[in-house]
Amino acid sequence: MGLKLGVLPVLGGPGAAEPGVTAAFVRQLESLGCESVWAVEHLLVPDAYHSSYPYDASGRMSLLPGDDIPDPLHWLTFAAAHTSRLVLGTAMLILPLHHPVALAKRLATLDVLSGGRLIAGVGVGWLREEYDAVGVPFSDRGRRADEYLDALRTLWSDAPATHHGATVHFDAVHSAPRPTRPGGVPIMIGGHSRAAVRRAARYGTDFYPLGVDAAGLAEMLELLRVECAVLGRDPVEVAVTSRAPATRAEADALRELGVARVVIRVDPRDPERVAATVDRYRHEVLGE
Repeated sequence: MGLKLGVLPVLGGPGAAEPGVTAAFVRQLESLGCESVWAVEHLLVPDAYHSSYPYDASGRMSLLPGDDIPDPLHWLTFAAAHTSRLVLGTAMLILPLHHPVALAKRLATLDVLSGGRLIAGVGVGWLREEYDAVGVPFSDRGRRADEYLDALRTLWSDAPATHHGATVHFDAVHSAPRPTRPGGVPIMIGGHSRAAVRRAARYGTDFYPLGVDAAGLAEMLELLRVECAVLGRDPVEVAVTSRAPATRAEADALRELGVARVVIRVDPRDPERVAATVDRYRHEVLGE
């Protein structure tokens, strides 16, 4: 089974939202035959934070307070206008920071305008200070994410739609346009906790176990199989994305696990290096 190749632009310093750079970058990815492009989200970055970044031993993320971090849905809408085939994904929207009624409309609109190319990657985040700035309780983020996913599904599938939960209430409402696919916008669940696995089994068309190696991924996928069995769902229905393997042996191991996609990071401001990186990665690691 071939591995789809996704690309996440490396952010840092100014220029990440520059229109000429962005347009050229996504057109280049499409011309290189890459399957997808992924946009990250942070609403803000504090000057200093006490939260620990879970994907680096330092506890610090690489993004700095002065770095450009474009709104992912606006950035992907711009990318959609300059491409025709590239899958457009968020990795990850911090779901509890977005009211689901507004988010349902934004996601559906982008899905329609892109011709059904959107995958909505969502997670619960790790930066408590970001939650504090928006006034959303950090400790409640998991329960809130589950309810928001229920609300999104209801808004996309029912007409009129009604939901009464702990934090979201609406009665006999209509949200249009509807996503292009009958089940709504595909939902990718990001994370590496047991709660993320349960969420992927219940809500996900895709699962991205962030920050785990091949051994950790195998454990996550076994948990996913168990959770899917509880729900009576075939785990094959949940497409798995993985961080990029460094060697061909690691890529082969991911294929054996049933991984569908890997994501590499490149700097969109250096097109020659983008082309060289994609070509080298395909040949040396994916064996294409």
